[in-house]
Amino acid sequence: MPDLVVRNGLVYLGCDLVAADLVVSGGRVTGIVQRGEAPPSAQDLDATGLLVLPGLIDQHVHFREPGYEYKEDFYTGSRAAAAGGITMYVDMPNLDPPPNTLERFLAQNQLAAAKSVVDFNHWAMPTRLDEIAKIAQAGAAGFKVFMKSAHYPYGSEISITDHGQLLEAFRAIAATGRPCLVHPHNQMLWEQRVAARVAEGRVGLADWADATYGDDDVVETTAIATIVLLAKAVGLRLCVLHVQGRPQVRLVRMLKANGFRFLAETNPWSIVHIDPIGLRDPEDLAENFRAMNEGTVDLIGSDHAPHTLEEHEQCKVNAFESVVAGYPLCEHWAAIFLTAVNQGKLSLRRFVEMGSTTPARHIGVYPRKGVIRVGSDADFVIVDMERTAVLGETYPVYSKIGFTPLHGLQVQGVPVYTIVRGQVVMDHGEVVGRPGTGQFVPPLRADPEQER
Repeated sequence: MPDLVVRNGLVYLGCDLVAADLVVSGGRVTGIVQRGEAPPSAQDLDATGLLVLPGLIDQHVHFREPGYEYKEDFYTGSRAAAAGGITMYVDMPNLDPPPNTLERFLAQNQLAAAKSVVDFNHWAMPTRLDEIAKIAQAGAAGFKVFMKSAHYPYGSEISITDHGQLLEAFRAIAATGRPCLVHPHNQMLWEQRVAARVAEGRVGLADWADATYGDDDVVETTAIATIVLLAKAVGLRLCVLHVQGRPQVRLVRMLKANGFRFLAETNPWSIVHIDPIGLRDPEDLAENFRAMNEGTVDLIGSDHAPHTLEEHEQCKVNAFESVVAGYPLCEHWAAIFLTAVNQGKLSLRRFVEMGSTTPARHIGVYPRKGVIRVGSDADFVIVDMERTAVLGETYPVYSKIGFTPLHGLQVQGVPVYTIVRGQVVMDHGEVVGRPGTGQFVPPLRADPEQER
């Protein structure tokens, strides 16, 4: 007898929605059959009127453990992930201490294994060249580079602003076959722009946004050009983070059209406004959707980055002396993008590709994850495309922080079940998965073509 049968849903198979039943045993999909033909099972789940999609993979979350557990930890963060239809996450390494040695990486992994509700891996920090190969051999998804100097006790260990050092880090990572994510930032331009504003007493959120995005987004576009060229020089599998708006999209499109191969990630604020990091112009919104639908932008990451209300208040006093530039988002990004699908602005095919299939290929876990097929993990997000909800109200905040900058936003298209390896971990908004349900999932192989 199968462990679970998902009956009567519209199942996303390949690029089509198919009326089918899914049969699950031992955590894997063991059968995809016509409706009504699945055998009796230990557990039935009725998906009548619902879409059954591959479980979402969020490759960009900051779950703050170790070092900043007062904001989030692996249990609370993975609960938020489960609530949002995410069946696997990869967390970021700006931690205390950062995972830039094998010993630290393994310690972080033990913390996640004890607490996580959904499956996981980690991005490591490549600031110690002699540790990179060892961390990759331990199964890390890959590495993450911050090009911006950080306001952290371990700031020098989580940032690489020198381009010579960056090239050597890229070279060492390329030798492992693992990908590298980069937060693009031109530190020299940034320091000049910040100094000019501070000298005039302009230190608010609007001034931070102007320093970051002003002059045609030159702080970030010059950095994107640099890292794409450096990655090409050493054969690195690069993913450029935070791609949004006309200047960045224009540059990424041009580079890809001229043969440079890399992935580009976007975030929820590319389609909804979140001050000070969010959408700034209606023309940017149209360009962001065009980039997603045509494939210039390859995948979605929530950049779930919780900070306390007190920290947000400090940011309003002097944004340039604050670490705050993020919010809890992993529980809500699926609903935000599914709303765009309902509005005809984004195709369902691209949502699944950007939210599940491409991240799975990128981190090397496809076809175990990122697709519904016989033999794959039984990771599903089951969505009610008719259901409406209000963020922060009828669709609550699950993060430890307890608030969302999008409070009051109405969405249509909401995850109602999250299933990880055949186990229901979220049922109509109630997270029922327990700590330790999630498992560490290493890459299946190191193939430089796997993201394609």
